Amino acid sequence: MLERLRQQGVTLGGITRKIFVGLQTSADKIYVLKVLEWKKSAVRCYSKQLEKEVEIERGLVKPFLMGKNVHRYQPLTAESVVIFPYAIDNGQVQLMSQTFIRHNFPLGWEYLKENKTALSERENGKMRGNDFFAYIYPKNLREFEAVKIMTPEIALGCQMSFDSDGSLYHTTKVYSFVFKPGIKDNLKYFLGVLNSKVLWAFIKATGYVLRGGYFTFKTDYLKPFPIPCSLSKNPPTESQQKEIVKLVDRILAAKQSDPTADTSALEQEIDHLVYNLYGLTSEEIALVETSSRK
Repeated sequence: MLERLRQQGVTLGGITRKIFVGLQTSADKIYVLKVLEWKKSAVRCYSKQLEKEVEIERGLVKPFLMGKNVHRYQPLTAESVVIFPYAIDNGQVQLMSQTFIRHNFPLGWEYLKENKTALSERENGKMRGNDFFAYIYPKNLREFEAVKIMTPEIALGCQMSFDSDGSLYHTTKVYSFVFKPGIKDNLKYFLGVLNSKVLWAFIKATGYVLRGGYFTFKTDYLKPFPIPCSLSKNPPTESQQKEIVKLVDRILAAKQSDPTADTSALEQEIDHLVYNLYGLTSEEIALVETSSRK
C-alpha cells in the first residue's frame, strides 16, 4: 500500500514552502491572554501571570489558537490573543522599539512593564536590557499571515482545518502548512486529501504512536506523505479536484453552522475519491480502511 502511494512521485514536503510550528514565546503566561471582550481599539482580556483583567491595544496583539481550538473541518475561532511586539513589512520582521510601543500602544506598554522582571529573567537573565519584551526564539514570525492548513500536533485521526483569511497565529501545539507559490492546486482540495483515511493510514504506518493510539503530526512525519497534485506523475484531473473541493465546501459550510454536524457521509465520499486518485486496488483500500480505524 505504501509503495502504491509513493508512485505519485511528489510529497507534501516537496510542494509546501514550509510546515512550521507555532510561536515560541518562552513565557506564554505573560504573552498569551484569554479574550473577554473585543473593543473598538483594544481587547479586554485576562492575564494568567497577573491574575487580573487587562486591556491592550488591538494593534499589539494577534488572534491566537491553542491546540484545543483546531478540529477536523471545524471553523477556527481564537479564544486568546498573543502579544506580538514585532512589525512585518514586505516579509521583513523587526522588533518594535520601546519608544514605538510607548507611543502607539500605551496600555500594552504598561502591561509589559508590569511583567518586566519576569520577562527579563528568562533563561537566567538572558533577556535583561532594552529588548526584555522580545521572544527568545523568534522563529517563523512572518509565516503566519498566509492562507494555510493547520493541524494539532497530537491527534487521533486527521484533524486538519483551514485558515482561509491568513490571520491566525498559534501555539507550538499546532502546525501549519504553507504551499509554494508555484502550486496552483486548490487548498481545499489538499484539505480533503489530508483529512482522508489515506493520510491517517500513512501516519499510522510510518509515524510515532503515543498512549491511547494518538499520533504526532509533526513536520518530519508529514513531509514524506505522497500527495497527488498538478506536479505528480499521474496528476488529478480538474474534475477530480473539483469534486473533492465541492464536498469540502459542503462540510465546511455544515461545520460553520454547527461544529458538531455529522458530515461522515460526505467525508466517506471524499475517501473514495482519494482512493481513486492513488489508484488503490480493492485489497489496498481494505488495508487503508482497516488501518485507519481509531
